[in-house]
Amino acid sequence: MKKYCYITNDGENYSEHEITQGMRLCDIKGRKGDTVCALSNGSIVSLAYVPEAGDKIQFLAPNDDECASRVFLRGASFLLYCAAKELFPKRALLIDHMLCGGAYCELGEISGADIKALEKKMYEYISEDEDFVLLRMPLQKAKKVMLEHGLYKKEELASFGQATFYDLYEFNGLINSFYGVMPKSSGYLKEVRLFDYSEGFILKYPAPFRQAHKAICDEPKYAAVFSQAEKWAGVLSASYISDINKMSKNNKIEEFIQINEALHEKTIAQIAKKITCKSNVRVVLIAGPTSSGKTTFAKRLLTHIRVLGKKCRAISIDDYYKDRAMVEKDSNGDCDFESLSAIDIKKFNEDLNLLLSGKTAYMPKYDFMTGNREKTSPLRIDGDILVIEGIHGLNDELTKLIPAAEKFKIFISPLTTLNLDEHNVVIPEDLRLLRRLVRDKRTRGFSFEQTFSIWDSVRIGEYRHILPYQKTADIMFNSTLLYEPLILKKYCYNELKQMASKSENYSKAENLVMLLDYFLSLEQDSAVPKNSIIREFIG
Repeated sequence: MKKYCYITNDGENYSEHEITQGMRLCDIKGRKGDTVCALSNGSIVSLAYVPEAGDKIQFLAPNDDECASRVFLRGASFLLYCAAKELFPKRALLIDHMLCGGAYCELGEISGADIKALEKKMYEYISEDEDFVLLRMPLQKAKKVMLEHGLYKKEELASFGQATFYDLYEFNGLINSFYGVMPKSSGYLKEVRLFDYSEGFILKYPAPFRQAHKAICDEPKYAAVFSQAEKWAGVLSASYISDINKMSKNNKIEEFIQINEALHEKTIAQIAKKITCKSNVRVVLIAGPTSSGKTTFAKRLLTHIRVLGKKCRAISIDDYYKDRAMVEKDSNGDCDFESLSAIDIKKFNEDLNLLLSGKTAYMPKYDFMTGNREKTSPLRIDGDILVIEGIHGLNDELTKLIPAAEKFKIFISPLTTLNLDEHNVVIPEDLRLLRRLVRDKRTRGFSFEQTFSIWDSVRIGEYRHILPYQKTADIMFNSTLLYEPLILKKYCYNELKQMASKSENYSKAENLVMLLDYFLSLEQDSAVPKNSIIREFIG
């Protein structure tokens, strides 16, 4: 009797494909050449996976799918690790944080020639197309193997994981762990690139919205923020997830929370001082991608500006969203709230002109539950500075009537430097997604399914309408709190675990569960200050 699996290219229309004994996904003809993994019944699987009768399969390519991009990054990171071990065995590789459309890496005092040699060696591995061999073993055995291979931070983190079995991978005689599905073999990684940057280099890989072969775009302001965050993490001895977990386990997390919050407070005070030192500033514009903490940051900034003797008020661009029925749709048929066209620019500028002229404006209030502007209230500013926050704050089309010299622009985003270990970073977008899941459920009545379903559209909108303006900022603020995953886990872990595999968003939920599995959960959040940025999401 013939057996069939079902293949789709668009996630909707499936066709029968006969499967034979031992056939793997990589043996199925007709798939795109740049695929690196697949969805099988909702879960991410390697192309070495042997499909079963009735499986629903969708092949994924890193330029089209975020999960596939992560698979590519894991494989590329392993190749880089192997190349560094072979060429520079006495140097320690650190894959540090996301930057310039890739991962920023360090390998001691490294030259441009060294970087070229690393890339050449990686492409030798790629041309040989050897398999990444999965080694699944009991946890205690895996920890012993890690110690034997000098993977000390990985062994430490494994102690906090949930699984009784652990996945390691072997390539070119070396063993390592990369916390998820790997490409079948090195031959699938032809788009990887290395670029010289600062004191290290960027590991560039294909992902939605960007291509690996394109030269990196210098981001000195981002780099400076990450550099400062690295210094803080070093001072706090909190560069890795296991460091945070140990503080929680040893009852030191409350002090750690207080220090995190104090560092935020200090930075906000410094920004307020820079603003008040510029006598011509009338408007402060705060922008950033979704779930950056713009609203709370604006409130705290107001307090510090007032402490320095300046009168100020704050308004939110979010209150100028058009009624949901009037918002233009994106290519998926969803409301495109990331587009400037979703804002009632005419009403916004009318009110802005009234306020800056010392007159009364009747301010709208947008209700995210109903999707409508439902009420207005009078506002008049009798002071020096108007603080405006919203995702489009840095787009001059929104405030083109205000002279550039009278604006002070702030870009805010959670740019975490927290790592799983020396070779695996925590992706900042994962933290933003966790924040948004929790906030949308609490304040907008959205289910996790609803938030997941619009996430790709949100990210596309950010790349089109928000991130291009970040370079115009006078200053950047990193809204990450290193302890926040322990708090967020309490509010979303169980619901994420319960999402059914038949959900079209199961792979996204599975990815977040895999990340949260390595964090302890902080069930008591009373130590989190009422004005903390994380309160914007958990309440």
